[in-house]
Amino acid sequence: MKLGVITFSLTNISEGGAERHIREFIKRARSEFEIYLFPTLNTYLQIHNDEDRSRLINKVKELEKEGIMLTSQFQYLVDRTITSREYLWNFLDFRLLKEISKLYSAELMMMDYLFAPNFVSPDVAVMAKLTGKKYGILINGYIAPLHMGTLSYSRYKSRIGQEGFVRSLPKNILISNYWEKAIKIMRANPPDFVAGVNKVAIEGVVGSLPTNHIILDPGFAIEQTVTKYRREKKDDYALFVSARLEPSKGIFDLVKIMRRLRDNRINLKIMGRFKSDFNKFNNLAKKYGVLDKIEYLGFLEGEEKYKIISSAKVMVYPSHDDTNALVILESLAVNTPVIAYAIPGIRYAYDGVPGVTLVREFDYEAMANELRRAMSAKGLVGNSKLEKFILHHSSWERVTEQEINLILRHCCGH
Repeated sequence: MKLGVITFSLTNISEGGAERHIREFIKRARSEFEIYLFPTLNTYLQIHNDEDRSRLINKVKELEKEGIMLTSQFQYLVDRTITSREYLWNFLDFRLLKEISKLYSAELMMMDYLFAPNFVSPDVAVMAKLTGKKYGILINGYIAPLHMGTLSYSRYKSRIGQEGFVRSLPKNILISNYWEKAIKIMRANPPDFVAGVNKVAIEGVVGSLPTNHIILDPGFAIEQTVTKYRREKKDDYALFVSARLEPSKGIFDLVKIMRRLRDNRINLKIMGRFKSDFNKFNNLAKKYGVLDKIEYLGFLEGEEKYKIISSAKVMVYPSHDDTNALVILESLAVNTPVIAYAIPGIRYAYDGVPGVTLVREFDYEAMANELRRAMSAKGLVGNSKLEKFILHHSSWERVTEQEINLILRHCCGH
């Protein structure tokens, strides 16, 4: 059976938690399907220079070595320059989405089914409409424009330090219009199913689509081997980890929290990749007099990453944009407690889980107080409820099996 995978995640040159999920799905889905990759528009929009283009091409070569077949139109689209004018007009008339769909159409027609395993853009709906193919989607993250009105979204972006309200408003009007058009297409030609990694992921507008709505359980996982890095003895520092260090993950909140702890001997280590806010982050930390209390470690993976997480007294995670936040689960798995904002996704996934303290979003004072308390508290050892939670979320096999079965059921009646 030929499965057309419509996603940005496999070709994203700066990966995060959702990308890990898709990799785990592909690893197991290859035993059931012939996988054909049709990169979404976002893939080509991430190319800003020759270095980006080269990194993307190398990533695709790695996928092809794994037996994932790529659309023949990939090289043409990689070399095609997308102008600012085309990008803006696409918000109004989907011209780029339609162009890519037409270029892919001959190969899409050869597929038995289409699947968007990390639905963050409406490409799959446009492709399904053009080809008449059946499709399903998985929502891996919180799609803010589908949950917030234009004004609320603009205020949100301003408050987290991403973009000023006045500057972001025109853009967000375009984004809202874009999604309205997309949902209209999906109502007229609904997917067979909308699966969500938790309840919050499929609430709002997507939850009103006339289709089957499925909540995966478990909807996320870590490998059981992570627990081998556990340490009972902790070092005297707090930690923040995110694959992408950007405003939506709370990087500027960190500085405001640390500002309230200037008189305490609390040091913070940060791990991840900055996109474009490194200088702004440093300048704000310098302004508030906490730059000397913050150490940037860069992006680390594997054993090196887990050793640092397991050695920390506490993980502080003031993210505004998460559904399951794998880093919280990883932290708990190595006996490091977590303080996070009680945003919908994190509250759904972790409320009541031992070792997780949730505070009101943007309450820097409460975050600082909890951080102060955690630095002098005992770690997480021998909690049966926590162990049961970690065990339930320690199998990517159980997560991805649900997705594979959904596709088989709707495509082949299995």
